[in-house]
Order: sequence, then C-alpha cells, then structure tokens
Amino acid sequence: MEAKLAPVAYPGTPRSPNSHESNVTYFNGIKLLSDEGRRWIEGQVGEEVSRERLSALELPWTNPRRLYEDVTMPSNCAPDQPRRSILEMYVMRYTSSFQSLVFPVISKSLFTKTLDLAYGPFHVFGYASAKSCAYSFLSLITLFGFDDDDAQRAVDCGSYASAAQRLVPHIIQEMTVDGLQSLIMLAQFQYFLGDLQPAGVSVSIATRLIYMLGAHRHPTDKSSAAYLPPYDKGDLNCHLRDLFWLCYSFDKDICLRMGQPPSIDDTQCDLSLPADYVRLQNTNIRRDTMKPDSSTQPLFPWDIRLSKMKSEAYHTLYSASARLKSDSEILSSIRHLDAALEQWRLSLHPDIRPILCFWQDMPPKATVNTQEVMLRLAYYHCVIIIHEASDRCKLSKADSGIGVEGISSSINLSITASRSSLSLLQATLPILKGECFCYHDAKILSDVPTLMRKIPIRYLTPAEIIHLKFLDGFTTELARLGMCAIYKAQEKVHASRDVRMFS
Repeated sequence: MEAKLAPVAYPGTPRSPNSHESNVTYFNGIKLLSDEGRRWIEGQVGEEVSRERLSALELPWTNPRRLYEDVTMPSNCAPDQPRRSILEMYVMRYTSSFQSLVFPVISKSLFTKTLDLAYGPFHVFGYASAKSCAYSFLSLITLFGFDDDDAQRAVDCGSYASAAQRLVPHIIQEMTVDGLQSLIMLAQFQYFLGDLQPAGVSVSIATRLIYMLGAHRHPTDKSSAAYLPPYDKGDLNCHLRDLFWLCYSFDKDICLRMGQPPSIDDTQCDLSLPADYVRLQNTNIRRDTMKPDSSTQPLFPWDIRLSKMKSEAYHTLYSASARLKSDSEILSSIRHLDAALEQWRLSLHPDIRPILCFWQDMPPKATVNTQEVMLRLAYYHCVIIIHEASDRCKLSKADSGIGVEGISSSINLSITASRSSLSLLQATLPILKGECFCYHDAKILSDVPTLMRKIPIRYLTPAEIIHLKFLDGFTTELARLGMCAIYKAQEKVHASRDVRMFS
C-alpha cells in the first residue's frame, strides 16, 4: 500500500518522498496528508475537508518567509543599523537573560570585536561577516522581544534577517567566527518561524565553517584531557564549542522534521559532553531564576544527550540504509533507542524527570519552570520519533505476523506521547491552573485556541502572530472535523440500535 500512496506535492513546493511529515499516519498506514487520507477523513466526518487549512501542515507555518521577503526593503537596500550604544544595550540584555544559556549564540566580551568591525570601515577583512552577524542578532532581539517595548520595532525583524542573508556570499568568502555566529542565528530565526528548509540550508553552510574553524573538535588535546580548564564564555575555544553544540542540536532536530539527511557527520566530530554537563543540567534547570555570567555553563536547547539520540534515531530508523532493514531489525533498533531514552530519563533529577505519560487530571506543580517543560516536551517528541518508525513494519509485511504485538505497542506509545505533549501544555501554563478539561481528544483540540488566547504576553512579536494565527485556524478545523466524526459515529450506532429494535 505504501508504494501507491505518494505524498502530496504542491506547485512550487517539492517534497522529498521520505519527508518525515509524510509519516503522519493512522493505524493501517494510510497517509493522512495524501489524497487517500483526505478521502478517508471525509468518509468519517461526512463532509468535505478544508484542504487549505489541513494542507498548512505540509507548509512551513503558512509560508512565513513572506515575513522577511514580501514586506521588506528592495534587494539593493538594507535597514540602518541602530547606534552602537543601542546594540550594546541589547547585548547586555541578552547575555544576562536565561535564554542566553539555552541559545549561547554570542559572547559578551568577544562580541565587542564583532561590533568594532561592523561599525568600522567597510574595506577591512571580516567587515561583511561582522555586519551580517549584527543584523542576525538584531533579528533575534526583535523577534523574541528583547528590544524596547514598542510593538512597531518588532516589524523590522524580517528586514534584519533579509539583510543578514544577503551577506551570506561574503560569509562564505571570509569564513570567520562572526560569519558562523550569523549563520547559526539565522538558522535559529528561521527555525522558530517554522521555516525549516532555509534553516537547514543555513545549518549546512554553518557546518562547513565549523569544520574549517575546528569547532567540531574539543579544544583540549587528548594528552591533556585529564585537565579541563574551567568554562569561560570569553574564551574563543569555549565559544566555538558552544556554537558547535547549537548547530548540532538544530541539525539533528531539523533532519528528522524534514526527513532529510543531517549536515553534521557524527563520526567526524568529538561528541564528548562539556565538563560536568549532566550535573549542571540537573542543577540549573531546577532554578527558577538565574543570572548567568561568563563562567555559567550553557544548557543548550533541549539536551545534548537527546540531540545525540535524535542523530542515532535518524541513522537507524529513517536513513536510506535504514529503509533496507527487515521488520525485525527495525523493531530491534526501536527497542535499543527506547532503552537508551529511558536510561536518559532516569538520569534526570526526580524534580525534572518526565513521566512516561501525562494525563489531563494530573495536578500541575506549584511552580512552573519553562525550561523543564521544554525538556519534557522534547522527551515526548523523542518517543514519537522512535516509535513512529514501526508503521513501516505494518506496511512492508502486514501478513507476516512478525512482531505484530510490538508494532501495536509502538504505535500506541507514539499516540500517547502526542497526547501527553498537549496535556502537559494544558496543565503547566500558569494561567490555566485549576481549569477543568474534558478527557477526549476532540475536546482537547477545541480548547487549544482558547488556551492560546489566555497565554500572557507583553505584546505580540511577529513570530507569535504567525504561530497563533496558524494554530488558531488549524486546530479549530481539526476540532470541528473531530466532532463531526464523533457525531457521525454516534448516528451510526443509534441507527444500528434502531434496526435491531424493529427487526
């Protein structure tokens, strides 16, 4: 059946046949995003499905690249950089924030040299990379609300990103640390807009700079590995390793979401964890507030160990070689990865350890730590990644009887992890504490738009506007279709009872 159900291809949006998004299936393997899948949905709900809303799942957040293409300046123009003093103020705000530990894209002391170049004469080597780096940093600052509390300023984030991107050819020529910083910040900007294809390209180019600058190797020689100097963000070697781990984390996540091979080859890199990483990860995530300085070890997005597991998951379950595996080999890989994920889960402090399944009736913690919630969501995402691969077994040898019980178990685990993600969000958003939620999936979906409207925000940044508009329309449509399916199923049950009653 799988060979007959090709993923939907939209004009101007070529899709890889093994795109991870095309793995969205229900229990017998029909692609929900294919024509056959949509016909199945229409058969369950009794009416035509809104293709425009559901097809948004196949597109990067309803084409967010319009944010920084259609409404920006002409290609021969660039936005004016703010005064250096303003940019230095943004640097202070960012590097003193908790977010700088999760995304350590700049070093406060080293960035001074970047600004020297960006605000200096244009003929100096490295000027273009430094200027692109400054633009990329401004795009993040405005996107995530670190600029002044003026909603109009946030509109410029797309202009800054476009300006930074137009300097990428110069970055490739100069091959500097500033260029690497710019590319990783561009990738972060694109990733958080859901524009994953450009984000993957930015990561790919950044990978070549990582190799050239030696950031893929540990700065300490093997002969002196017994002594690891203390972490110092002002040390270029430490900063380069931070940039490597950031790029690595984005790369391994994007490759799974896009269904495309990663850019970073694990076998060519030193993947030893930063000094005392596990202990510091357990300690720092449990803190409600932190004032980072140059000696504070970064947390990085998600968890480095999870990113390494994502890399192994792609290689063993979704790569070209993995597609040649037998059902028993796939199930063996799933069991191995599941055991490794469980070992990671148990290594976390009990206060932040994700539970296997999160239900709506579970009471939330007294205090909610955003980073802790993100870690738990990352855990459920990994469960989905690992166990979703079992649907290929069902399709390739449906009548062989090999591991049918294991396949069903994996599919159930994947579905449960998906539900747990949404239930966790419902329970942990502070504004929703004490709310009463119904216990079936259709009601969960119908609550999502209301949930989003209750999220406290200072003002809407462009990223928030894009995400909220998309989720509002998409989840509303899913909830409507879910309720239609329930009503139709109930009508069938009632009709069946009536037939038996009068027969």
